[in-house]
Amino acid sequence: MEDRAANRITKTSTGLSLEEAQLKALSYRIMDTVTAYLSDIRERPVWQAMPDDVRKALREQELPAEGEPFEQTLTFLQQMILPYPQGNGHPCFAGWINSAPAHAGILVQPLAAAMNPNCGIGEHAGQELERRVVQWIMELCGFPTEGSAGVFVSGGSEANFTCLQAARQWAAQADGWNVRLEGLQGMHKPFVLYQSDQGHFSVRKSVEAMGLGRNSIHIIPSTPSLQMDVKRLREQINKDRAAGLRPFCVAATAGTVETGAIDPLDELANLCAEQGLWLHVDGAYGAFGILDEQVAHLYKGIERVDSLATDQHKWLSVPIDCGCALVRNGAVLRDAFSVTQPGPGEHDPWLSEYTLQRTRRFRALEVWAIIRSAGRAGLTRAIAHNNQLARLLAERIKNEPELELIAAEPLSIVRFRYAPAHLRSQPTQLNHLNKALAHEIQQRGKAFLTSTQLQGKEVLRACLVNYLSTEADMHTIIDETISAGHTLVSRHS
Repeated sequence: MEDRAANRITKTSTGLSLEEAQLKALSYRIMDTVTAYLSDIRERPVWQAMPDDVRKALREQELPAEGEPFEQTLTFLQQMILPYPQGNGHPCFAGWINSAPAHAGILVQPLAAAMNPNCGIGEHAGQELERRVVQWIMELCGFPTEGSAGVFVSGGSEANFTCLQAARQWAAQADGWNVRLEGLQGMHKPFVLYQSDQGHFSVRKSVEAMGLGRNSIHIIPSTPSLQMDVKRLREQINKDRAAGLRPFCVAATAGTVETGAIDPLDELANLCAEQGLWLHVDGAYGAFGILDEQVAHLYKGIERVDSLATDQHKWLSVPIDCGCALVRNGAVLRDAFSVTQPGPGEHDPWLSEYTLQRTRRFRALEVWAIIRSAGRAGLTRAIAHNNQLARLLAERIKNEPELELIAAEPLSIVRFRYAPAHLRSQPTQLNHLNKALAHEIQQRGKAFLTSTQLQGKEVLRACLVNYLSTEADMHTIIDETISAGHTLVSRHS
């Protein structure tokens, strides 16, 4: 690795501040390390287990009594941290919906750290930039901008939580009471929220954290296409009203993490308008899929929803962590979190008025830099390419006699399993094989898949959100699956 700055450091680089020459020299070394790490990513294993001595070294570090030179810290990082990543930067990583970071987002992170603004309070460029970039997110997703509000948060889970807080605030106001003032200990009808059996667990965690209780979520079965069954939803709403409950929100999904299914948003918007319910959409993974013209029609109705959770560190390739909560009635979002009353002639309120966090990091800078660098067209190409790769992967699976395609399309998730002919009549053994197969593939280091349950079957899941992935990488994933499958079968035969 090139180390052009090493000879320029003449003083010990310890403490909270460095001299200008030291800071510059060490910055060069950091960027050399970053460049080497990104440039060599295809040559390294996708993932590798930490050796016991490395794990021991990490766990047994003592709290330093005195500072050490930063050069030693960097060496430790290079030897003990960088070789053992989660793997999501590699083009053959398809385990979870974690993307590779776009280079523009990496490059501006030191600037955000150097400025270190609190993007919850004050009048400064950080808050102003966030307001504008949030509008860009709305435009990319087809979400209405007029009267809407949004705020960057840590990810899709917090975005769901933030939006559902607004939904509850709105429902209580509609019923003539203030949930922030009274809490949930009054004599009001119990709130009920609806989610399909394909919905993400973060909605459940949000409802529990809000004090509504897990029993307040009523799960609606999905159709054979794995979308929320609108007919069954209507029946459940009517049943709950008759039982004295207060239906207040439908939590739909635009791109489930299991299969990429998109709930029928337009039908749900019609039903929610008729029933007086808030329509929330969890689009953490799939909201930006609307940019791909081949699937854009599936998002009809997203312009009518009341709130939308998005995750920029998925398909927009923003470095972790970054999500965005969007609410069509911006005043309601403020009502859910504000600690100050709007004053006459008030300028734009601080962004901490729209979220639980008072102190907030400068997430907008990374999002802004990536969108500026790629543009709508560049983001569209990357997302459409991932969807195309998923279709190619599915076709290859169909043509392999030892593989079985379980679910694919409309987005970039493919479910399949290794199913040699002699095991297809033995479902229990086949499930055990595929669970072990995911671990075997990971250990080999050439690809990374995870396994999960779907329709009673243990299946492999390929999630394609990496802008670096190619057709060759899809063939690697298939070849590794078959090769690792052969290894496991022979090992246990």
